[in-house]
Amino acid sequence: MGTAPLRLGGTGYRTPAGDEFTVDHLRYYLSNFRLRSADGRWFANPQSPQSSQGYFLVDAAAKETQTLRIGPLPQGDYSGIEFLIGVDPERNHAGAQAGDLDPARGMFWTWATGYIFFKLEGHSPQSLAEQHQLLYHLGASDKVSDARRVFLTLQPEPIHVSASTPAKIHLIADVSQVFDGAHSIRITALSEAMSPATSAPIADNVAGLFSVDHSHGIAAADHALSP
Repeated sequence: MGTAPLRLGGTGYRTPAGDEFTVDHLRYYLSNFRLRSADGRWFANPQSPQSSQGYFLVDAAAKETQTLRIGPLPQGDYSGIEFLIGVDPERNHAGAQAGDLDPARGMFWTWATGYIFFKLEGHSPQSLAEQHQLLYHLGASDKVSDARRVFLTLQPEPIHVSASTPAKIHLIADVSQVFDGAHSIRITALSEAMSPATSAPIADNVAGLFSVDHSHGIAAADHALSP
């Protein structure tokens, strides 16, 4: 949350507009990972139509969900990473599935037959919802989708990936950007967003949550100089 660690429940935060809020639950899907090689080619993370491979449900309350294993990828130097916040249309409308896409995980709209891509729940004294709740559930309809694609350049330089030198990319998701990204969100005006018809500004802001803190493995430059 800005420069401080996110703490769920009880810890109070303030938006740039002065609205107070807490975050009780934060969960979201990341999928469709691709890495861009230093020469401009793209390599997609393997996904399987028979399983939830390649689809990751991240839960701020469960540290074990915050390490995502992607690959295998061809050996080479990589300069950027791309992913989707949400679930692509093919899998979003494929009905009940397993693994991280299991509806039992609480990220599925049975009434809309689709997934909740991003869920933030909390409270705010400025909220006009019942019991001052703050409810942002992003998803998709037949015509509109809250899924957003993100591309990030790897820092501080491209990394080399091989079977013997796996790389790690450390991403930061800054939840304060939900309220202060491409759009300034006032909780008094938007306490609940439960459909793509109303949640597009929040989805745009969520696309700006992520940044690369650092990445490590073998730097591409060092690899080029090695025997």
